[in-house]
Amino acid sequence: MEEKELRSAKMHFNHKVNMEKFKIETFEKLDQSKQKKLEVKRKKKYPMWMMAVAASIIIIGTAINFGGTYIADAAETLINQLFGSKEQFEEAYPNESSEEIDIFEQTLAIAKENLTEEEFNQYTQLLKEQTEIFTKVEKEDREYPNEEEEKKLDKIQASMRTYENKIIPIQAKQLASFDFIQPTFIPEGYKQVGENYDLDNLKEEPVFSIEYSNGKSDFWIQQIKIGQKVDMESKEAGFFEKSESYSLNGYHFDYVPSKVDWPLNGMRVSFPEEGYKVIVLAHDLSKEELEKVSLSMIEK
Repeated sequence: MEEKELRSAKMHFNHKVNMEKFKIETFEKLDQSKQKKLEVKRKKKYPMWMMAVAASIIIIGTAINFGGTYIADAAETLINQLFGSKEQFEEAYPNESSEEIDIFEQTLAIAKENLTEEEFNQYTQLLKEQTEIFTKVEKEDREYPNEEEEKKLDKIQASMRTYENKIIPIQAKQLASFDFIQPTFIPEGYKQVGENYDLDNLKEEPVFSIEYSNGKSDFWIQQIKIGQKVDMESKEAGFFEKSESYSLNGYHFDYVPSKVDWPLNGMRVSFPEEGYKVIVLAHDLSKEELEKVSLSMIEK
């Protein structure tokens, strides 16, 4: 199963940023395959419900009552129906916090409302099979599932991705205070190849990320709530520390050109009235193209 760090859904890199590590482990891996970045590690046995480990969608939510008492009550009923009681369910996942259990309750309610009856039945059956394995591991006082259980869990979680890919975007949109915006300007030849919803900690909002490729080069967009920072904005990363700052169309821009030892150029622009900022990183886009992509991310 995934490491605890991966469960916190840091899409790019950990807090203690090393620039060389950033170059190697982030975009070079993205160039090869997102699946490599999401490689299954067999050291932990954390569950899958709050993170769709797919190549294109990632999120871990925060425990808020976004759906009112109806959602909360419906979720509690679903917990009881599927697992006997909330207490029984918690016995299978003793390492999960109350906030994470709350997220699972909300996810179940979202699944119930947005999946077909057949899909929901299949999804919850997979959840029950997963929980049965974890319950057995806990009762036998084992630290990890055995090899046979791991194989079964891998199959279960792979099957769950189809349903989680439908659930996760809905949950992410309900957790954000701004609308997720698709750019209206895409440079010629590029197509969307990935979409991610990332939350760095439980007190923040999701970061909406999109990846585009023309088969040879790629660029990435992140939409972030103003006041929040992604790791690449940190002083440790140093990416925006020596940026070119200027104003365009009434907005503040920070531009970082590519370098010999760093093949990506980047741009950050804030849209205060909309409540979010946009970061664009690219291999081969010009400064003018980055501006057009960024400005096309203004909510219409």
